[in-house]
Amino acid sequence: MPTQGKIVKWARQLNSKVPFLTSYICRTACRKLAANTTTRTVPFLISAIANSDEEVRRIAEGALRSLNIPEAIDTLLLGYIFTKKDSLHQILTVLGRTVPEDTKLPVPQPYESIGLLCPAERAWQFQNSKDDTLLAFVPEGDFLAGAEGFGVHLYPYYLALACVTNAQYARFLTERRPDSSKLAYWINIQRQDAAIHKENSIYKVDPEKAELPVVWVTWNGAVAYCKRADLRLPTELEWEKGARGVDGRLYPWGDEWEAGRPQPPAGKLKQEEITSVWAYPTTRSPYGLYQMIGNIHEWCADSYAEDAYQRYSQGDLRPPRHGEHKVLRGGPWRFGTPVHLRTEYRKSTVWRAGTPLCGFRCAKSL
Repeated sequence: MPTQGKIVKWARQLNSKVPFLTSYICRTACRKLAANTTTRTVPFLISAIANSDEEVRRIAEGALRSLNIPEAIDTLLLGYIFTKKDSLHQILTVLGRTVPEDTKLPVPQPYESIGLLCPAERAWQFQNSKDDTLLAFVPEGDFLAGAEGFGVHLYPYYLALACVTNAQYARFLTERRPDSSKLAYWINIQRQDAAIHKENSIYKVDPEKAELPVVWVTWNGAVAYCKRADLRLPTELEWEKGARGVDGRLYPWGDEWEAGRPQPPAGKLKQEEITSVWAYPTTRSPYGLYQMIGNIHEWCADSYAEDAYQRYSQGDLRPPRHGEHKVLRGGPWRFGTPVHLRTEYRKSTVWRAGTPLCGFRCAKSL
């Protein structure tokens, strides 16, 4: 059985862009994945079905049609939920798996039990060793972007299940030990409502706020954290695909506002308050991402340009190079309306700014 390191190596080669050798490298990598099919290789084979190389697609589909391990077929079913590809539906039928029309993500157990996830769910996730961030694999393929719902093709990537927490950012600050000017460049912890405080050389968090998303972070503060963790900020197109999946839905849970907006149990936190990054699991996005809307605004890697989506709709996916304003996506219930909290809604602020409702989630290239 191949190690996880080998599987990831082949997956990266499968998406190689080496001039003159791309087809050879991609096909060779896909053959290796196909010859060593396990639950862990299934997501990458599903991603390969969207590859531009016809031979790669053929190899991947052949490998998926030969699956005979129940956990691997369960992983394939999750892939169908994520991609809605007819070819995967057909393969599942050939394998004898009935696919209900209203197939949805399984409702997860509390975060404390995430280690008990079934093998199929674990196969679609990656835990970053530098900071323990959990990320979901988003396979290659098209999705409907913007208010107009135009098609955009993105290569595979990982996107964090949740925003970076106060506890994670406090550990980062303790490791980096920034001087006062660098600290102010990254985050404003002088605010009365800031959750992080410094004691001697250690940055600490009030226990009840440890799993809340870090806020008052500048764009540079988000970039610095990502760099330290060998991660990065998502582009706004990556953020949008992670939030709405492939079908152009208005909200992470679907098209009906009232059907998804979480209602807390009696006596619990109001929905307008910032909550744990793991709260409201039934409102996750199609890839299982928590609170893409509802908790805070999230920094993206891109500079903001009002006409960016006009270019994207014409196939030019190059992000704006420079700009004082950086993209924010998502948003909190307290300042939002159904229109302003749609998955395609765009917002921005200056990169130096930190606000009480602004944080970030991480991404990772394959």
